[in-house]
Amino acid sequence: MKNVELEKEETSEKSYSKWQWFLFVVLIPLLFAITLTLVIMTVAGVNVFDAAKKYGEKIPGISQFIPDEQKASEQALKDSLIEQKATVEEKTLQIKQLKQELENKQKEIDSLKKEIERLNAEMETKQQSTEAEREQEQKQTIKDIVKMYESMSAKSAAQIIPELSDNDAVTILSSLNSEKAADILEKMDTKNAAKYTALLTKRVESIQGQ
Repeated sequence: MKNVELEKEETSEKSYSKWQWFLFVVLIPLLFAITLTLVIMTVAGVNVFDAAKKYGEKIPGISQFIPDEQKASEQALKDSLIEQKATVEEKTLQIKQLKQELENKQKEIDSLKKEIERLNAEMETKQQSTEAEREQEQKQTIKDIVKMYESMSAKSAAQIIPELSDNDAVTILSSLNSEKAADILEKMDTKNAAKYTALLTKRVESIQGQ
């Protein structure tokens, strides 16, 4: 029984001695060397973490545990560029659509202008035609009135004409033949005869002046 206990104690002492040997001979010097190296690199201005990442990427099995910040940054930049490009293309498409709408509106405006010009020309033509028709009707009316006064006796005409406006009276008298007009003026009183004679003379002078 005592032999077994002694063997256990000896085994435990051997294990403890090996652990002490590893601690003092390997681990502590290694940690000291690593610490000293980090201090020297820091003082020398070397980025310890970047260096560790750089060399760690070359070691199989370790590089996969080191985050690739550069790749992530490049990917983020690419994604941003793609998004910006899509935005630019969308804005360009919107500008093209607005430009096309503006061109269509301009075409509509030009078409409306032409339609307005056509309607104005048509209206002017109709107005001229109406004026010509009205003038023709007036001439026909004057002819009918003149015929009526020509068939009327000079005495009756001399009594009616002074009741008309000066313009109408002169128009009728100037449209009658000179013999009929002279007979009518002769049957008027001196005052009216003189007035219409003067107006007829003025009318003739105005026509000759044109």
